Amino acid sequence: MRALCLVWSLVACGTQDSKSGDDTGSSNQMTGGVALPTATSSGSCPDMSTSHTTSFQSSGEERTVTIVVPEDAAPDMPLVYFFHGLLDPGSTPEPSDYMASALGLQRLADDAGVAFILPQSGLLERMGFSFFMWNVEDAESNDMVLFDDLRSCAYDELAIDLTRVHAMGMSGGALFTTVVAKERGEVLASIVEMSGGSDIDMVTFDGPLSSYESSDNKMPALLISGGSNDLWPGGGLTLLDFSAATNTLEAKMVADGHFVVRCEHNQGHSVPYAAIDAAWDWVDSHQYGVPSPIEATGIANVDSLSDWCVVAN
Repeated sequence: MRALCLVWSLVACGTQDSKSGDDTGSSNQMTGGVALPTATSSGSCPDMSTSHTTSFQSSGEERTVTIVVPEDAAPDMPLVYFFHGLLDPGSTPEPSDYMASALGLQRLADDAGVAFILPQSGLLERMGFSFFMWNVEDAESNDMVLFDDLRSCAYDELAIDLTRVHAMGMSGGALFTTVVAKERGEVLASIVEMSGGSDIDMVTFDGPLSSYESSDNKMPALLISGGSNDLWPGGGLTLLDFSAATNTLEAKMVADGHFVVRCEHNQGHSVPYAAIDAAWDWVDSHQYGVPSPIEATGIANVDSLSDWCVVAN
């Protein structure tokens, strides 16, 4: 997987014959040990037949999402959620479309046969400023319903492999990945965070952001940060130390028995090529309910991890 090096401002098997559109629910229906999706919150889905940015109703409100699918899409594709970071709507009015283009996800989708979903967050108002940011305060929110709706839609429209659904984010999107892992860990094959973390105290917020809670599903986690200069907003003012926040998440996940690989690229609040390569190798290696092959053989056998990452313990 290749992309331009970008810098972000905070920034047990069961039946398979029921789809998410059934109004009877699916809490007892499983595939590969993963619960089948339920009906969407507003009864609608975006068109997922082609790669594009579109909108649909979720929780009764209009939500924007960028879909990236292979030109020759086939059933049982993996699905990767990618959550963007904090961005200024004035300079980046379509953050999900921007990220899909900047990361070259269409080429990867075509080459690897994987589908990407890049939802767009809502706008957050703080201290007179407005910016795109996920809800990382509340366990259940419209953002979490959006995650559920898009999983249901991808299952209905793309026949994705529910055992290969992964959550990935960068910066503010990585902080939301922590929330998704806490609330929807039972449907995730793995997570990847680039400059994320957990349990962050932030001015103007009442409680810790991206608070960690244990998940019964032991999902492998690739946690990447940029060293002592992985800070926000920077320029002499530090409100959030991403390396320290990632250390917190690492310690808590390891204590809970998750397999964690920790990588530190020491290039600050950025995403170098090495992080992109490592993220894709991680996603490509993991499946829900299957022991991690990386845990079994060690990171020395994974070129993208071996030189700069360690198994956390």
